[in-house]
Amino acid sequence: MESSWPALCTLAALIALLVLIIRYQVNAFVALLVVSLGLGLAAGLPPERVVDVIAKGVGDIMRDVAVILALGAMLGRMLEACGAAEVIARTLINTFGEKRASLAILVAAYLIGIPVLFNVGFLLLMPIMYRLQKETGRSLLYFMLPLSFSLGITHSLVPPHPGIVGAVNALHGQADAGKIMVQTIIFGSLMGVPLVLLGWFGPGLWWSRQQHVTVPEHMAAPATAQDSRIVPPSFFMSVLIVTLPLLLSVAGFGAQLMQDLKLLPPWLTTPLLAKDEVSPWFWWLGHAPLRWLQFLGKPTMALLIPTGLAFLLMGARRGLSADKLAAIAGKGLNDVGSMLFLFGAAGGFKEVIQASGAGAFIAEQMRELPFSPLVSAYLVAVLMRIALGSATASILTASALLVQVASNMPGQETLLVLAVACGVTFMTQPADSGFWMVKEFGNLSVRDVMVRFNACRIPMSLAGLGLLLVAETLW
Repeated sequence: MESSWPALCTLAALIALLVLIIRYQVNAFVALLVVSLGLGLAAGLPPERVVDVIAKGVGDIMRDVAVILALGAMLGRMLEACGAAEVIARTLINTFGEKRASLAILVAAYLIGIPVLFNVGFLLLMPIMYRLQKETGRSLLYFMLPLSFSLGITHSLVPPHPGIVGAVNALHGQADAGKIMVQTIIFGSLMGVPLVLLGWFGPGLWWSRQQHVTVPEHMAAPATAQDSRIVPPSFFMSVLIVTLPLLLSVAGFGAQLMQDLKLLPPWLTTPLLAKDEVSPWFWWLGHAPLRWLQFLGKPTMALLIPTGLAFLLMGARRGLSADKLAAIAGKGLNDVGSMLFLFGAAGGFKEVIQASGAGAFIAEQMRELPFSPLVSAYLVAVLMRIALGSATASILTASALLVQVASNMPGQETLLVLAVACGVTFMTQPADSGFWMVKEFGNLSVRDVMVRFNACRIPMSLAGLGLLLVAETLW
């Protein structure tokens, strides 16, 4: 009983968290902070240590997520302001043709969703969905569902989105977090494609044919912030900017992988100049090209470079003043201000779970379950999504419960991270802001979202788990 007490306290804390957020509408940051304090005290941590443990968790998650989240938000705002997102969507729709417009939307949203948060991407592209519905007379679902599926999958499965980044940093076990991060970017990006295709060409397409939905007349179409004086960037430049984070990450990971396999040519692993030959002006030649590739592949650099290029090539070079660029960056930072506090509180909660010993006990119990640790991790994430609503809060909380499990799965940390990510794609519910965005902008009822929309998401989530189980047998 004594060893299970922290786990029982954790269970009570999760229930209390759910009640505070859903029943009493307590702000999620406040609820997480209060529950973390209560859990630490109830689990037997010394009172003076509880606050220190929470502070450590907050600091760790802020260190890992803050810069990435800020850069992603600024990049999203820049894509909105210059019209790059609409350029991508419109070009693909014209290329694929009206009959295949849904596939064009799916591809465009998938590309845009890699660096951009779900809410930002949704508001960015919904005006195009509205115009398409009015022009074609088709159900709005025919355009909105592939948009929602693509943005939802990339938001949960592909770094640099904050939830999956937090999961990597929590569940990398004994492995290098950077290596697991890049593996997650590559495998998450590839795995998400069949999941989105399954969701749309399976239950999604059937639903769009069964229910005709029009643009909601009571609500103005969400407008983008594009400056009318800006000439939109080319399709090539737009696609390059939104996919550059993925390309840089792949380059860094690929170089490291080739190095581990001893397949790199010597010139990539040897500095161009010896250290004693390097002058202060050419210090960069004292490092091997491999090191620079690894540097560019770090998540922070993989986002910083595209963001800087977007502000330079899509903003300054196209007539935006320094004041305008500063305002765009400021809006992006405002978008994520409250999110950062929420993630910090979730990190504090995670640290208390570990310090109390609950994480080790849960890991021990999961090893005794009659199925794979990946299935266990997936089920934990599903329960967290049902309980908490927010995909990001759910993946961070589920990861907190599974930290010790990752230590017992050397070499399979990436699979564990993606199992948690697939679990949080299982469904949406009213505590999730995305739930209300889909309902209101999609002109749907609560029942439509709870039943029909989730009926599309559940097969996608289960298919993701199936792919991971296959990968586990081959790993």
